Amino acid sequence: MKTKQVAILVALLLAALSLSPALEMKSGIVKAVIDEGDARVSLYKLVDPAKGRYEPLVFDVDPRTSFLTLSFDGRQAKLGDSGDYRFTVTKTDTGAAIEYRSASCVLVEAIDFVVSNGSALADGFRFTFTMTNSSQADAEIGLRFLVDTCLGEKSSSHFRTDLQPKIAAETGFTPSSGDSWIESMNDKAALMVVFRGSGYAPPDRAVLANWKRLNEEPWLLEPVAGRSFTLLPYSVNDSALALYWQPATVRKGESRKAEIILGVFNENGYPVAGSGAGSSALYAQTVAAAPASPADALAQDLLVVRDLIAKIDQAIASGKLSPEEIAAWQQILDRLEARMKGY
Repeated sequence: MKTKQVAILVALLLAALSLSPALEMKSGIVKAVIDEGDARVSLYKLVDPAKGRYEPLVFDVDPRTSFLTLSFDGRQAKLGDSGDYRFTVTKTDTGAAIEYRSASCVLVEAIDFVVSNGSALADGFRFTFTMTNSSQADAEIGLRFLVDTCLGEKSSSHFRTDLQPKIAAETGFTPSSGDSWIESMNDKAALMVVFRGSGYAPPDRAVLANWKRLNEEPWLLEPVAGRSFTLLPYSVNDSALALYWQPATVRKGESRKAEIILGVFNENGYPVAGSGAGSSALYAQTVAAAPASPADALAQDLLVVRDLIAKIDQAIASGKLSPEEIAAWQQILDRLEARMKGY
């Protein structure tokens, strides 16, 4: 159970007093909501298409509990809160982007929809962080992504990986550990964090620990073997995941990239490169093998139609209407019309 009562009450009071605008984007069976007041990101899975009901993949009562920390030459800044880094939120053709800018560094966080292997619809997110050294000297730049997981907290098994079926105590990983993914799950949803992959820039390290311990540590928390996800007296059974791209030298004017995929669990994994949610991906969804039942097929195609309408609206608003894109849309509509005969 979550035990951040004070923080939650404060968050709810602030929300009641002053609501910040939010950017909401949907594709397939997932959606992301970005609070434009503090740049925090909430992730969701669609669990009831008929009612449009979503289940959070990470703790969303107070989205501020998940955040980025940028390390620049040994100085840490909590992005979204630090006055040194001003941010802007924009929608893109494949998702959204958040730019954090200071006098010495610019970090662009791109959030794009991805489709897992064998899936017919977008079911995950690729986070790409591009850190540019805009200072006048070389600098050590690193990034930490604290993800306030919540799905496994009702069970005694908070996490599992492809190599470890049950993780109920603080644990650390490096790429050499061999674990390819980390999962947090309950009976409604399951979050998958893709930890390894060729042609991918995943973290150097991951730490599973109590959220309060991770939150209060400015940078790297060393896990203690056998220590539970409780920190008495207030933080009980409260687990979280911290992803680290340890500081590395970035020459002035140059950039460093970091990537992580968070999505709905799929044992087949996610393609770590070349995945997207554009018109070509939508077409692939309409020609995918039909679900077992007509009701499931109809629900899948309705989601494709929703995504297509969103892309058409976006293209009209931006004035970018290429003949190639219009032809792709026509192919999608033709395929959907043909599939209607089977309902």
